[in-house]
Amino acid sequence: MCTTLSSTLDIPCSSQEAIVAALFEAKSGQKLHFFSENSSSANSRNVLAGWHGQLQQDDWETPDVMARCSEKARPGYMGGDASEFYDKPTTLRKKVKLLAEMIRCSSSTCAYTGAGISTASGIGDYASKAKGSAAPHMRGMSTGNRLHVQPTYSHCALAALEEKGFLHHWLQQNHDRLAQKAGFPQAKLNEIHGAWGDDKNPVVMMDGGLREDLLEWMLHWQSHTSLCIAMGTSLCGMNADSIASECAARSMETGLGLVIINLQRTPLDGNSSLRIWGILDDVLKILAKELKMTVPCRTCAARGTEWQSRHPNCMYKTPKRKAKDPL
Repeated sequence: MCTTLSSTLDIPCSSQEAIVAALFEAKSGQKLHFFSENSSSANSRNVLAGWHGQLQQDDWETPDVMARCSEKARPGYMGGDASEFYDKPTTLRKKVKLLAEMIRCSSSTCAYTGAGISTASGIGDYASKAKGSAAPHMRGMSTGNRLHVQPTYSHCALAALEEKGFLHHWLQQNHDRLAQKAGFPQAKLNEIHGAWGDDKNPVVMMDGGLREDLLEWMLHWQSHTSLCIAMGTSLCGMNADSIASECAARSMETGLGLVIINLQRTPLDGNSSLRIWGILDDVLKILAKELKMTVPCRTCAARGTEWQSRHPNCMYKTPKRKAKDPL
């Protein structure tokens, strides 16, 4: 029998203890595990956690298969094939409602984003390979000049979350500077893998090293984040993935842990507190409604427009960071 959190879904944030108790019950005595759709484990809870996370509910349905693909999503890295899944509408709404509650409860939330957050802008990724893929860039959109690409709804939603005090840090794997164009404060953004138009923080090659101060900044947030929302990333074993895995490991302490939102399976699905399957823009539109946010936020949009005006062609030199930035 799955842990029931019906009370958690209906109570105010002051009762975070219900989430802590549910995660404790779900994870007590269990080791972190990797999810496989064909898992032979006798523990059905672990299999269900791979679809829904440790806060799984009895009435949450298994996601639909949107596209089958036997090809590995990220050859040479951890993870499975490039098949894509989508939560049924009713289950999706219930999951996002819980996500909103978790965000309200968290005082240290970090967004961790990969290529999937930018595909709706027309920028391609490595992992979307299935025939009939739902990834937005697979619909034939052209980016034109990559330096002039504009932010997606999801970028704007994260900026709005920060403006309302719900998001405290953004660890960004992408190089496209769409976060700044959406109006997210540079002071709270760690472009850990480098960025276009930045000779102080150039794009890091797959075998390259991370900038020392940005790595130190990342490690600080790795140990202090109570809620990590991983979006559009394969979590295939990059150094930066540790912010997700460490947050998942501490979930019984914080009562929050890791939330994963994307279309494909990841190695950390079964370790997450909440697993949501869907297109990011669709999921974040539901979340914005739950949190009563206007997206794009007018203040953020103005900030993004100003950033683009001051930094044409993404030209910006990332200053040296300290572990506890921003104050």
